[in-house]
Amino acid sequence: MDYNLRDRAWIWLNSAVGTNVRLADELIFINDGLLPLFDSVRKGKPIRLPASSGESLLDTLKKRSDDRSIDAAISKLDSIGAAAVTRDNADYPNLLREIYDPPTVLFVKGKLKSSIRLPIAVIGSRKCSDYGRSMAERFGRELAKKGACVISGMAEGCDSAAALGALSVKVAEYPTIAVLGSGIDVVYPSSNRKLYDAIAERGAVISELSPGKRPSRESFPQRNRLISGMSKGVLVAEAGLKSGTSITVGFAHDQGRDVFAVPGRITDIMSAGSNQLIKQGAAKAVFGVDDILFEYGVFVIPEEPKKEKSVLSDLSPKQKMIYEELMLGEKTADFLCEKLGFDVSEINIYLTEMELSGIINRLQNGSYSIQSRT
Repeated sequence: MDYNLRDRAWIWLNSAVGTNVRLADELIFINDGLLPLFDSVRKGKPIRLPASSGESLLDTLKKRSDDRSIDAAISKLDSIGAAAVTRDNADYPNLLREIYDPPTVLFVKGKLKSSIRLPIAVIGSRKCSDYGRSMAERFGRELAKKGACVISGMAEGCDSAAALGALSVKVAEYPTIAVLGSGIDVVYPSSNRKLYDAIAERGAVISELSPGKRPSRESFPQRNRLISGMSKGVLVAEAGLKSGTSITVGFAHDQGRDVFAVPGRITDIMSAGSNQLIKQGAAKAVFGVDDILFEYGVFVIPEEPKKEKSVLSDLSPKQKMIYEELMLGEKTADFLCEKLGFDVSEINIYLTEMELSGIINRLQNGSYSIQSRT
């Protein structure tokens, strides 16, 4: 990727102040613009510093301003197959520009687009129930079928299920984006490596944290403002009363985004947070994807039932063996290994491929089952 002077200035400033967007914006404002600030630091001219900062900031700005430092940061991105999309870049998401503190730089794997057709965030508990997982997967799939782009945090539970649902729609040109709470080259959780690669191949994985940064307690709320900021609406698939989804919902309200929630049983503690959002009027109850699409002028026309070709026709011989075994009921990977005589590494590859294709579903207890087509 080619970087012009303004891009290089953004990369420099980001390397110096990190994700402290307000500090970056204040530096730019009191020094009459990004390029004048960059030029003054590189030439050793005096600059204005925010009252809350000290000489250590000036030292950092100076150290990071030479071409060698900036080239090293760009080379690092090239080495991991990522790019820096700065605030001035044409590919920077338009909706994200609207929020109070848009990132100065987004680190990206895949293809980021400035104008995304109907971006909808699907979020929920990490330790979700089978119901929550199935709802996240279902809405992710149905949204992608209608041309929407599913935004998630690629966390365990509902986030991953929503992304898998979107990816299962093979005809979707741009099905999903994942926003990380870690550096762009740090897959968290590590078990989501295949999901990470699949999202980057067909959509985009993004982060505002510098490469190599490990996730922290503070980085996830920071990440959540981007999930809602990039979206027209936020759907809560399932959430308990103390779920972290409330942070994303709060950002969504502050940013003027729509909030939706899937109702759950009143006796189910895993749905208590979702139900409370609906009860308080903080989210609109949705019972199907058309309830969301209607809000944006997308009307769902019922389709004539089509005779689908057998799922088995797309499977390899060994995948067919797994599928036929799961038709008898949910099974663990260990059981399938022993019953079918597969190696552990072999069974994991087949199960992951079938899950990414939307053929099977991984349950909360670690077992696998046939994915419902309803």
